[in-house]
Amino acid sequence: MIKTHSTWLAIILLTSSLSLLGLGCKGGDPAAQKQAETKIILNWWRTQGSTQDFAEVIKAYQQIHPNISIKVTVIPGDQLEQRLLEALAAGRGPDLVSLLNSHLGSWQDKLQPLPATITLPFQEMRGLIKKEPTWVMQTNATLNPKAMPQLYVDTVVKDAIINNQIYGLPIALDSLLLYYNRDLLNGAQIATVPADWESFKTAVQKITQLDKNGKFLQYGAALGEGNNVPYAADILTALMLQNGTPMTNSTSSVATFAQAVKSGDQSFVPGQDALRFYTDFANPTKETYTWSAAEGEAWQQFASGKVGFIFGYWRDFAKLKQLAPKINLGVANFPQISATGRPVYLASYYLETVPKQSQHISEAWDLLQYLAQPSHLSDYLKNTKQPAAQRSLVADQLKNLDVAIPATQSLNAQSWYHGLKPDLVDSVFKNLIEQTVSGTDMIQNLRYAATQITQTLQNKK
Repeated sequence: MIKTHSTWLAIILLTSSLSLLGLGCKGGDPAAQKQAETKIILNWWRTQGSTQDFAEVIKAYQQIHPNISIKVTVIPGDQLEQRLLEALAAGRGPDLVSLLNSHLGSWQDKLQPLPATITLPFQEMRGLIKKEPTWVMQTNATLNPKAMPQLYVDTVVKDAIINNQIYGLPIALDSLLLYYNRDLLNGAQIATVPADWESFKTAVQKITQLDKNGKFLQYGAALGEGNNVPYAADILTALMLQNGTPMTNSTSSVATFAQAVKSGDQSFVPGQDALRFYTDFANPTKETYTWSAAEGEAWQQFASGKVGFIFGYWRDFAKLKQLAPKINLGVANFPQISATGRPVYLASYYLETVPKQSQHISEAWDLLQYLAQPSHLSDYLKNTKQPAAQRSLVADQLKNLDVAIPATQSLNAQSWYHGLKPDLVDSVFKNLIEQTVSGTDMIQNLRYAATQITQTLQNKK
């Protein structure tokens, strides 16, 4: 029998043991017995971590479903989607896969959203005189989309729900951060890491050094260019979000970041202001000039000890430590337009999803919901030092020095719909930056970029 749940009971689903949900049916069920004895391996493709990271929670899950095993395969992020496309075409795709939040929409037609109910075999103790284990089929309501805002930070609700259906659940949440070389800041007498862009500009000027011929000896920041600055498109996007640039229209079918907005009796183009601010760091005529196309790859220069600030995600921390072992590395919150205003950060994180092609859709979604229970997720996040996506866990992490900095950004992280070709957004924004640095008309560049991206968008309700 199917049990109905109200919204508040859907919340309880994530915080109570699945073994206690559902009353089941009276008597043993041969179909349940057969299904419970059928060995199932859930193949899970991720971009980081391993099966060992989930060892404890998987062990607990298998006590409820002893016939289900989980195999985690780690694939580099820049290879995963191509390999997924090839695997699905060959009919051998995974049962679960990690996809970037900005890429979820482009995969929507190949994904199976969370069903309203899940039916699986569960073991119960039955008998009037002697209690014995008996397998029964239980049908349980799943997480209701309406309950998502109470459980997850805002950007997850916006990203994971499409047409009122949940297409993915995050294990962690990442957002763009500021990395810095402590020694260069100390040498420039910068005692406090800049929290706003005005302080950041001042710090960049103090760190930047040029010789008599105008050649850089030291860089305040790797910023301003498109091709040799990692996450250049993301940094520009973050600036646009911070100054209120409307990225798309209300149905996400038209890119609007080149449009003017009104403020009182005046109108201005916030997207242009963000683009100008970013590219000024690569403009020799500006006081913030600190980088150029000739400086090589930014992270390599940072590793050499010549760059004060670079930008990256929390998932890059281990890579940066390995790349630059001699650098006294620091991490701070992404600077804001005003230190006193409501902060805005750019979210870029993975959602765990289930392909339509999976032969074990119910089991895959059941596992994701089990992992999403705060008591299970808390241990994983603590062991792996990952920032949380669930509101209740973010509150706890703010007291944890290991992840407090990225955790402080989660509640105010934002993103925007990238359409059917999300990689195009990155290349279009990089070209927008490069064209602007070369001196071509900024507004025309913005309009052309918006036209290109609009062609890949579709209505997202």
